Formats: sequence, C-alpha cells, structure tokens
Amino acid sequence: MASVITASSCVDALVIEPRWIRRTHLDFNRLRIGARLVQFSDLHFKGDQRQLDKVGAAIHQMKPDFICFTGDLVDQKNIDHLRKALDWISQFKKPTFGVAGNHDPVTPQTIQWFKSAFAKTGGAFLMDKTLDLGGWRLHGSSRMLAPEPQSGSPNLLLCHYPKIGDLSLNQSYSLILSGHSHGGQVRIPFVGAPVVPFGVGSYVRGLFEDAPAGPLYVNVGVGCFMIPVRYCCRPELTLIQT
Repeated sequence: MASVITASSCVDALVIEPRWIRRTHLDFNRLRIGARLVQFSDLHFKGDQRQLDKVGAAIHQMKPDFICFTGDLVDQKNIDHLRKALDWISQFKKPTFGVAGNHDPVTPQTIQWFKSAFAKTGGAFLMDKTLDLGGWRLHGSSRMLAPEPQSGSPNLLLCHYPKIGDLSLNQSYSLILSGHSHGGQVRIPFVGAPVVPFGVGSYVRGLFEDAPAGPLYVNVGVGCFMIPVRYCCRPELTLIQT
C-alpha cells in the first residue's frame, strides 16, 4: 500500500501538477478601478514552446484588461530563452506590465529588450518606475524597496520579492503583487513548504491583508525552478477584479 501511495505521489509531482494550472480569483472591487488584472509570475522558461502556448492561452481566456508579470521570466539568466520569452510577451493583446526577478538577466542591453517587448503590448517594463494609468497608479520595484505611495488614488505595486510587504511606509499600498516563493513548490500536507528562497519571509503564498506595506498577494508561479516538480502546489494564474 505504501509503495502505491509513493508511486501515485511521484506521478502527481512530476507529471500532473506541474502542468495543471490553477486559476485564482481575488476580489478587490473596493479599489473601484473597474479593471480586470491577470497576474502571472515565475515562468522560468527553459525552451518549451508548449508551455508558452498553454500559459498564454490561459491568460487570455481570463479576459484581462491588464496583465501583470512579477518576475523570473527565464531560468538561470539564459539569454537565448529570454529572447524567445520576450517575443512571446510582445504578442500579448492587452497592456502588460512587469518587473524583473532574480533569475532574469538584467544588463543595459537586456533592459532595453524588456522595455521594447512590454511596450509593444501597450504596457511597460517597470524598472523602479511609477505610471499614472488614469485614476490609479502602478509602481514597479526591482528590489525590496519601494517609493512612498501617492495619496488621492489607488496605488498598486509589482515586486518580485514578497518580503517587501514588511516595509514600513507612511501610507500603505492599496495592493501589492509578488511571486518568487513558488509557494515552496513542494508542500507537505499539514506542514507546509519545508524550503523557500530568500526574500520571502513569512509570505509564502496567497493573500496577506495585514502586511505592513499594504495588502499583499503572493502568486506561486507557473514554472518550476531547478527540478520540474510541484506537489500540493499547482501552478497559478491570478485574476484580480478591481
């Protein structure tokens, strides 16, 4: 019996879960922006075109007004994979905004590639930048630091690292979107994730309404790091109704 359970768990972790995208819905209508945002994170693209096609189709099926990406487009700073993944993003049919993750190659040249790809969608690559989108502001941080939100309208922040939620600010953000943690990628039932990367802190996955810097949502990502395994932690796309 134990061997059957072990075999089933291995099949789930290696074959089923890594390809079984979960769609999470988040109600932030209280912001009164009137837009549907879809967040994806941690693609960790390694050259699999089928992955790009599947994720892209799933994103557009969610009918977003805007798409938000929270870092780690590729794995291990791979330049060839970056070119292909950015070409994929450049074909998105809705304005797409994003920030870099710790696995993304960030050089003067690649920053221009990022900017060009996101601009083609009508969006922008937010390298420590703030945009006024008419009634709301979108901030992007490449570090675990962020500018003070401006008063008078909703302020949303994209940052790869969940620990940014611990920032002490004079005014909190209306909503922070992050990734990086993969939710642990492997989670033990009733225990949780035994290992998470740096920059996560106590924010491993899901919504944290009481984070000091403002409500924080940690997306567990759609890709895998190092080994193609997920267990009790399916890939995720998040629809945020604002």
